[in-house]
Amino acid sequence: MQTDRQLPSIRDDRAPWTPRRTLRGSDYSSLEVFDEEREKIWWGDWVCAGRDEDVAGPGDYMTRDIAGESIFITRNEQGELHAFYNVCSHRGTKFVDDGSGHTRRAFKCPYHAWTYDLDGRLIGTPNVKEDEYFDRSEYPLHQVHVGSYAGFIFVNMSAEPSRTLMEALTQGAETITAFERFKMDELRIGVRIVYEVEANWKIIVENYNECLHCPTVHPELVQVVPLFRFGEVWDEDLRDDGNRMKEGATSFTATGTSTLPPLPDLAPEDQDMYYGTYEFPNLMLNLHPDCAMYYIGYPKGPNHTTVVSEYLFRPETIASPDFAPEPVVEFWDTISKQDWEVCARAQTGVSSRAFTTGVYPRQDRFLYWFNEEYRLAMGRELQG
Repeated sequence: MQTDRQLPSIRDDRAPWTPRRTLRGSDYSSLEVFDEEREKIWWGDWVCAGRDEDVAGPGDYMTRDIAGESIFITRNEQGELHAFYNVCSHRGTKFVDDGSGHTRRAFKCPYHAWTYDLDGRLIGTPNVKEDEYFDRSEYPLHQVHVGSYAGFIFVNMSAEPSRTLMEALTQGAETITAFERFKMDELRIGVRIVYEVEANWKIIVENYNECLHCPTVHPELVQVVPLFRFGEVWDEDLRDDGNRMKEGATSFTATGTSTLPPLPDLAPEDQDMYYGTYEFPNLMLNLHPDCAMYYIGYPKGPNHTTVVSEYLFRPETIASPDFAPEPVVEFWDTISKQDWEVCARAQTGVSSRAFTTGVYPRQDRFLYWFNEEYRLAMGRELQG
């Protein structure tokens, strides 16, 4: 990703505004554009790939499909994260089955039984004779850069990352690093829902970053977050661009209440707040007084995205016999399904030959900023 050009600021809500152009229709529907995105965004910079707890101990592993490229992530005997292309160095066989699991000390290729340790070193080659002058050290697994922050795992498939993970997390308009008080690294997954959405990944991000649709599409949501009735996504007078929930609300549910205990060590002003923040390209994080929820988007093509939605709670909350996440989960699931329906409708529209480009009024300024970040990543001219 190029970082030598300056992204526009959207922090001053009082600045004069002239309508900006949206991305082109082909940016949402073209296979050629999607192939370019794979090289420059999904395989060229840091991408969220899940949670630390999915690979909590040595030998634990999980696979991820990143825009058509299969990788797997594991942890070695010293507890260090490693990520590799899911490709055997012998003849390119897909190495690890999809999903997650555990291996004691090594991974064995299911084809010819070449074996690699948890650091990716080749340690077993049963079909190679001792007199072949074969140096195993020259054939390790193909490594992928990996890092973590706040319990989230990020991978970077470029040969040499152009920026560090922390630079990637802090160079956008928003950053999850502003929410360390939520101690997300200590939270654990209590619920997981996977959605298959018939829309381009950018439409899903744009939908997340605007609320002009909220009064029409989310009648339940605007009852809980009053500001959303006016099409705004944040209150710039509040800390971290948060949104105050309705009077008396302490949980992100249809009633504004639940039996979930509040997260410890939050500021007093957090107790009735909803915070939403986005990390380019695929992490959409929602923070509540008693839990967190996020979407991670995995594009499957120009018009389909797998969206993994996971809910984070304190481990002692999950372990409690009174653990009852249903009010939060059911509320978010309703909102999510409403979003996926209109995203699919938007995908149909932008794929029409009649659509070339649209327009952003002021209340769409977050989408304009996202488009500028996208143009920057793709090496295009910024609108400015």
